Amino acid sequence: MIAGRRSRCIRQGEGRGIYVQRVPAQLLDLSSESMISTTAGAAITSWNLAATTLYGWHPQEALGQPLPDLLGPYPEGAISELRGRGLWQGRVERRRRDGTTTTVHVRLASCTDAEDAWMEVSTPVDPAHPAEVALAASEYRYRNLFGAVAASFWEMDFSGVGALLRSLREQGVTDIAGHLRVTPALVRQMMRATRIVDTNDRSIEMFGPGTKRDLITTPLDRYWPETSTGDFLESVLSAIGGKPRHVAETRMRALDGREFDALFTVSFLPGTVGNGTLLVGFTDITDRVQATRQRDEASMRRKMLLDVPTIAVSELAAPDTRALFTRLRAEGVTDMHAYIDRHPELVDQLAANLRFTAVNEAAVRLYGARSADELIGRSLTGLMQPGCEVLRRSIEGSYVREPVFQAEVRMFRLDGTPFDTLFCRVSNPDPTSPEVLVAQIDISEQVKARDEIERMRQQASHASRIALLGQLSASIVHEISQPVTAIAMHAAAAERLAKAPEPQLEKLGKITGQIGQNALRVGEIIQRIRALAANREIPMVPLSLADVVAETRLLLRQELGEQGVLVTMTRDADLPQVCGDRIQLQQLLANLMVNAIQAMDAVPFGERRIDLTLRSRDGMVSAEVADSGPGLAADFRTDPFQSFRTTKANGLGIGLTICRSIAEAHGGKMEVRDRTEGTGAAFTLILPAVGSAD
Repeated sequence: MIAGRRSRCIRQGEGRGIYVQRVPAQLLDLSSESMISTTAGAAITSWNLAATTLYGWHPQEALGQPLPDLLGPYPEGAISELRGRGLWQGRVERRRRDGTTTTVHVRLASCTDAEDAWMEVSTPVDPAHPAEVALAASEYRYRNLFGAVAASFWEMDFSGVGALLRSLREQGVTDIAGHLRVTPALVRQMMRATRIVDTNDRSIEMFGPGTKRDLITTPLDRYWPETSTGDFLESVLSAIGGKPRHVAETRMRALDGREFDALFTVSFLPGTVGNGTLLVGFTDITDRVQATRQRDEASMRRKMLLDVPTIAVSELAAPDTRALFTRLRAEGVTDMHAYIDRHPELVDQLAANLRFTAVNEAAVRLYGARSADELIGRSLTGLMQPGCEVLRRSIEGSYVREPVFQAEVRMFRLDGTPFDTLFCRVSNPDPTSPEVLVAQIDISEQVKARDEIERMRQQASHASRIALLGQLSASIVHEISQPVTAIAMHAAAAERLAKAPEPQLEKLGKITGQIGQNALRVGEIIQRIRALAANREIPMVPLSLADVVAETRLLLRQELGEQGVLVTMTRDADLPQVCGDRIQLQQLLANLMVNAIQAMDAVPFGERRIDLTLRSRDGMVSAEVADSGPGLAADFRTDPFQSFRTTKANGLGIGLTICRSIAEAHGGKMEVRDRTEGTGAAFTLILPAVGSAD
């Protein structure tokens, strides 16, 4: 329906479409327009005199004839629109009785008391008349624009709103705007009084799911959430105020209850406000509203971060980096790590491209600048080490669109002074933006404290090893005395053989060979003791934990024998290697076994035993040292690794603490518990197997 045109049909049934009541046949002859009724577009049931004048057939010739056979069919889509809306209008090419054709403007409607009864009203059209040509062109452009445009358009009858406004004036309401603003229920009534006449296909996509009939027959207030009542009211007030149009953002609701943001546009043509139909447009702007909201939130967060006095926040721009990434992706580069391996100079090039665009006061202090102006526009060159590994990892993360990167890095102030910082890079969620946000916390003091703790840990570990050597002195003497005694005996025998009148050279050679083997054994023992006593870091290598246990057991052989301790060993057949420092692991296991020996002082000889158990499970290798002593004391069980607590007269109280430190340095842990079977305590070292996942 074109704005301003009114059907002459008698309208009834608000909310169900537009229908026409049956009219007595004798009254149809009073009309100057052709009026024909049919049974659902088929058999003709009435034919007035104007139809005879227009088409040539007399009523007795036309009645009962199928209308499509007599005059020609309706255009494609006319019947579906009639059934959906109750009304269709358009131009139709019709046959006359004399065989000629004529173009008529048809308005077709359903009767209210029988939807299978249709009434059409036709008027002839002279296609050559200039006014008709202009009107046809206008209607063609309008209908094409109405149906094809990407926005949702509704043709709406606001006459009900006009009636309500007139009623308010008759009641003496002078301040219409003020009255409506405090009476939202009346505004909702205005919505229900507004009828949707037509919609385009985009409306079904935006306000569906459903059909055009569903959209048209749904009361208007269903589409406007309560929170948007004021937006609808403002459009009404714009019409009352004589404005030519009203444009505003609002919140709309679809048939399925889904809400979305829309740009609401309505044009008020002269003579249509409260009296005719208006064209209303809706454009879905949900994405734009969300993007704007996210941008505003990001801007607010950025401002809040820049105002934080304790965190150095910098904004850096790298437009060339963005262009480089785009080019590399177009060239098919997916592995930035491999690409930088081939082009290591890229890290320093990108450092030179990253330039400060905004900094807060904390960043000014962090870099030792006099003011923000001294940093703005400066690149990261000179502030990071050349080929900085942390910057490289950040670049690799940015390339794969990793939103956040965090690492510790050593940087330099403007005067060249180094400092340690926790570096956090946050990329802009907008892929077209070249800016990144960097937050930094000066952790120089924490790093110094951490290094000092590590130095003290190494010293404590060294002290523990020296104490262990004192405890193992008897075993050490025994270990060395055996090969030394053997060397002395073999040397004496060799001397006698050498002084014999006829030296037995073959036997002498065997004796000297045994002397050499025992000398090598002494050297190995001394080397092991020196390594245990040395305070130096030893590279971690793959090794067999079973071999380390066997070597530790051999080291304590004398101590175990003197204390009458029986040692048993149980192990899995397939025991993977672990990565570690052989000497440190020997120290750990020796500590556990010495503690076990001393814990069994009160246990009678013959009942003293240490059970060594080696297991492999879920990528971990464990070595358990279990004794047959009295078990763990209650306070010890609560905190077994408390430092400087000992029951030994000459103990340091740091043995188990050192054991735990060694275990954690190897990526493992220590577990302490009472034995599940019998009395005694069990201490377990658990280490990751070589090749297991982190």
